[in-house]
Amino acid sequence: MRFSLKDLLRASAELMGKSTYGNYYKAILEDGDEVAVMRMGGELVKNQREVKDELTLLGEIRHQNLLTIRAYYMSSDETLFVYDYMPKGSLAAFLHDRKRTPVDWSTRMKIAKGVAKGLLSLHTHHNIIHGNLTSSNVLLDNNINPKISDFGFSELITIAPNSNVSATAGVLGYQAPELSKLPKADTKTDIYSLGVIMLELLTGKSPGEVELSKWV
Repeated sequence: MRFSLKDLLRASAELMGKSTYGNYYKAILEDGDEVAVMRMGGELVKNQREVKDELTLLGEIRHQNLLTIRAYYMSSDETLFVYDYMPKGSLAAFLHDRKRTPVDWSTRMKIAKGVAKGLLSLHTHHNIIHGNLTSSNVLLDNNINPKISDFGFSELITIAPNSNVSATAGVLGYQAPELSKLPKADTKTDIYSLGVIMLELLTGKSPGEVELSKWV
């Protein structure tokens, strides 16, 4: 897929959801190709050169369970990140949309294994701590293969002060209790977040409804 900034700016856009770091849009290019675009809602914490170097590295990551940045655009007042479009949306919506057919056990297991493999790759092959793993930033392709998104952002972007309150509350449900006392997230706090997602898959309950670790 090839496109220019002009193609992207001319594309029709539809809001898909909110992330801790910004809003996600589905963009349909003039040739019919679909991409996902995140419009950053926070601020970059490093200078542009450092950010570009890190984004280049993030863009080189290839794993079946990681959603890689395909392109980005930065200006003085706008930062956009472009990804492959994931037609099944987020794991959070997939599990908790009451209008959907109940998700069977084999599908839940497939998702759990895929998320674990993606996180393992981040930790062992790329030395990246996610720092904000939730079911909202696990996205699903047409075959219900999970892909972790938003990785690498915890070191690059501050959380927008006007970020969606419910999204922030949801993040807190996935955070390890000790994280507030640590200087930053680490592999163990990521694994705690993975555990909450596992419990979410097992129970069908959202951490926004109940504190899953205590409830289970």
